[in-house]
Amino acid sequence: MRLANEAGAIDIALGIPQLGPPVSAVTAATAALSSGLHQYAPPAGLPGLRRMIANQFSSSGRGWDVDPGTEVTITCGATEAIMIALLSTTDPGDEVILLEPYFEVYPGMVELAGAIPVPVPLTQPDWRLDMAAVASRITSRTRAILLNTPNNPTGSVLNRGEIRDLTNMCVEHGLACISDEVYERFVFDADHVSPASVPECRERTIVAGSLSKSLRMTGWRLGYCVAEPGLTTVLRRVHERTTVGTSHPLQSGAAAVLPEDFCTAEMLRERRDAVSARLSGMGFDVQTPEGGWFVLAGVGPHSASSSQLARRLVTEAGVLVAPGTAFFSDRAEGERWIRVTFARDPDATDKALELLADFVAGQDR
Repeated sequence: MRLANEAGAIDIALGIPQLGPPVSAVTAATAALSSGLHQYAPPAGLPGLRRMIANQFSSSGRGWDVDPGTEVTITCGATEAIMIALLSTTDPGDEVILLEPYFEVYPGMVELAGAIPVPVPLTQPDWRLDMAAVASRITSRTRAILLNTPNNPTGSVLNRGEIRDLTNMCVEHGLACISDEVYERFVFDADHVSPASVPECRERTIVAGSLSKSLRMTGWRLGYCVAEPGLTTVLRRVHERTTVGTSHPLQSGAAAVLPEDFCTAEMLRERRDAVSARLSGMGFDVQTPEGGWFVLAGVGPHSASSSQLARRLVTEAGVLVAPGTAFFSDRAEGERWIRVTFARDPDATDKALELLADFVAGQDR
C-alpha cells in the first residue's frame, strides 16, 4: 500500500465500492448530527437499526423470525462482530477451525482471543469443503468453526449440503458456528445458505454481518451479530467491554435507508464476468467467483512469487493487486495467487487491467 501510494498506482486490491452511501443514509446522519445526537447510543444498538436488520434477516429465507430486542447487536463493523463472537465462545488455549483460504485478519483475531487457529484447506480448483479434512482437525480442544460464505478471497459459496454437514458436525461436537456473511447479497450463480437456516444448530450459531458492502459505507463501520437470546446476552456483555457501542449519528443514518437502497449481485455481475475473462485471457488461473467482490487468480507462468509479482506491478506497471500470502497459513501456497477486486470504478479497473496486460505481454517477449 505504501509503495502504491507513492507510485500513484491504480488500486484493484481493496474492496472499496465505486459509489458512496445512499442519499437517505447521509441525509439522516447529517440530520442526527445537527439535532444533537452526539452522545452514547444504547450499547446493543439503536432500536430502529436493529429492527431494520431483523426484518431483513427474517425475510431472507433463513426461516428465522428474528427478535430485534433480544437477537440483534450492532457492532463496530463485522470485524468487531467476529471478535466478540470469538471472545464469547472460546477460552485461552481453545482451538478454532478456519476454512482456508480465509479473510486475512482471521488468524490474528483468533490469537488475540487467546485461542489457536486451525486452518483446513478448501479443495481446488473450485474451493469446495472437504468434511473429512474438517473432521480430522477436530480435537478435544476445538470450540468453534469460523466460516465465510461467500468467501473472501475465493468467491466460493458453501452450498446447502456443505452447510448441513458443517452444522451437523457443530451439533455433534458441541461447537460454536461463527458465520461471516458480509457478502450475502452478492451471490451470482448459487443460493446463499446460512447455518442460521438449520434449526438444530441455531442455538450455537452466530451470524456476523455488515452494512459496509451492501450500503456502500465501508468507513461507517456498522456491523452486527445475530444470535439466539442466550448467546446474544453474552455477546452484548463482551461488546460493552470492547467498544461499549457504535456511532449514534451513523446508526441513525443507516436506520433510515430504504429497501431499494441495498446493493444487489446484479449490479456487479457484468464486472465480475469481465474481470474474470480479462485475467484468464492473460494466462492467470481463474475460477469465476460464485459470490463476493474478488477474483483469486493463480499467477501460473507469470511468476514464482505473488509477493514479487505484486511489488513489480506497483513499481513497473502502476497497478496494485493483493498478493495471496495473507490468505493462507502456508506462505508457499499463498505465493501462487493474487487477489483482484471487481467492485471498484469500472474505468479505473479497465485501465489497471490494460496496464497489467501490457506488463504480462512484456514479460513474455
